[in-house]
Amino acid sequence: MRDKHPLTISYVDALHQVLSAKGWFNLPKPMLSGMTASCFRLSVHRQLHKDSPTAYNWAAEHTVAADLIGIVAGQSAGYHFAPTFPLYQKQAILDIRGSLAQGTGVVCWKDQFVVITRSDDRKQLFYYNEMSSGAELELPYAQLGRNTTPYWYCQIYEGQIRKELPQVIRESLIQAVYKAEVHDPLLPEAQYACGLQAYDAMLEAFSGDAYDAAGAYATLMFYAASKKEAASYTREACTYMPGLEKTAGHYASLSAVYDEITARLGVDTLLPAASRRQELITLLREAQRIETAAIQSIRGLLREPIANRFQDVGLR
Repeated sequence: MRDKHPLTISYVDALHQVLSAKGWFNLPKPMLSGMTASCFRLSVHRQLHKDSPTAYNWAAEHTVAADLIGIVAGQSAGYHFAPTFPLYQKQAILDIRGSLAQGTGVVCWKDQFVVITRSDDRKQLFYYNEMSSGAELELPYAQLGRNTTPYWYCQIYEGQIRKELPQVIRESLIQAVYKAEVHDPLLPEAQYACGLQAYDAMLEAFSGDAYDAAGAYATLMFYAASKKEAASYTREACTYMPGLEKTAGHYASLSAVYDEITARLGVDTLLPAASRRQELITLLREAQRIETAAIQSIRGLLREPIANRFQDVGLR
């Protein structure tokens, strides 16, 4: 049976490729998506621009993601128009070559997250996997970080610290609460909404005409895949955390609602009919209700450790 969700590319896809090849992670990608708490993030542009799924603080979130699963990582990031960029680029090239020499791929931003897998010093080339096509493409050293978008990013993995799976699951769920309730401080609230508040932004956008149709399509397809991973993760996590069955049930229901949402989308755009938009609004309201219940069930299950963090639930 064909998957209802088309291929969606995320940081976790690239991370999973690197860690699996290195032998540092041997579980399916939905487990990595959940253990890093990535599948619980929800951030949207208020006009639902296509950058919504990647609009978050990469440096902060990816540091936490690696730390949650015991991966020692370093990263470099910035804007390629900055006057200091050539210096950072030079160091990043050295760091990437060093990682590749150790047999470890590097996650980089090349207008999507990609994995640099090898280099050729004679030709001054990196080779990276474009995950949407599966093709291996060339990236000249001098072009590293010079993307169509103004920002550049790479994350290098240095080692692994073994962690007990129940401990990782517990912390990932606490992070899920944090992501649901706290606005990403990197994003201006006038333009973006985060966590459960993202539903209000989507509902407002679909209630009018001030939204990017193609961007809305990309956003909803991406989050449908995320909710599917959250459902798979919480279902598996029940084995390691008694009492999580209620939460897993919520995420299974949430994934089913997103299946209904994506079934009402056209190819690369939203069908413009007013009746179809009203159906989407009704389904998004139901998704909001279910996801709110899911977060509340996690709060109930982990109320003591969450309460002990007071106002800083995301404290590590």
